[in-house]
Order: sequence, then structure tokens, then C-alpha cells
Amino acid sequence: MNKMPDYDIPSVRLTSGMYALTKLACAGLTYVLISLLMLGFPQHNGVPEGWPLSIPYAIYAYGLPAALVADVLLRLLRSTSHIVSLVVYVAAGFGAGLWLAAEQGAELLLWGFAGILGLLLLRVTQLGVERSPLLLPVFALFLPLLCLLLL
Repeated sequence: MNKMPDYDIPSVRLTSGMYALTKLACAGLTYVLISLLMLGFPQHNGVPEGWPLSIPYAIYAYGLPAALVADVLLRLLRSTSHIVSLVVYVAAGFGAGLWLAAEQGAELLLWGFAGILGLLLLRVTQLGVERSPLLLPVFALFLPLLCLLLL
């Protein structure tokens, strides 16, 4: 049996768990921010007027998988350039918007650009929540649940 050296190797489970918690936290913070922005607009059963679906459904069902795909593409490209990251997130956001529009019967171009804005907001919130790891559970679980209860 080979003995492992005593290096400080981070656990794969710990790394993947922190990644998942970070993604959930940025989705939760994005949900809260968009909900606060849409607070003054008329809504019917939790769906803002003119939207094909609710805000949490748009973020968690379309935005979050697109962000995961964008992260996989960035990982495969092994690029640290912010320009490449921006281009990949814009392409993934447009794809998420087209996916949403195709499934929900909405305007393709309008929701394609809305997908870009949504995914860029997800990326900005991810950069923000990565700086404060102690607040990850708050942004991932407690704040979105509180927002769901209040709205």
C-alpha cells in the first residue's frame, strides 16, 4: 500500500462543495437583486407582466445551468483572460435566453439579450460572493427563502 505524502492537498469534495455553494449563492443573490428591481412592476401570481415565467424559475432553471456550461468551457479553454471569460459568458447567456424563449414561446432576440444580462449579473454576483465565503450560506439559502416568503 502506498503512503500518501503529507501535502496540503485540498479535498475534491471540499472544492466541489464550495463551488456548488458559490454557484447557489450567486444565483440567490441574483434572484434577490432582480426581485428588488422588479418590485415596482405589476405582477400576476409571481410572474412579472411581460415575462413568460417567474424570476426564480428563470434564474435557477435557465441561468444557473448556462453559468455551469460557461464555467466548463472556461475550464476547458484554460484561459485566465477576462475578455475570453466575458465572451464565453455572453455566448452562454444568449444561449440561455434563446433556450428560455424557445421553451416558453417568447421573443427570441429580446430574451436572448435578457439572458446575456442575466448571466453577466450572475457572474458579477459570483465575483462578489467569492470574496466573502462566510456569507455563502446566507446568499445561497436564507436570503432567497426570505425573499420568496416576503414577495
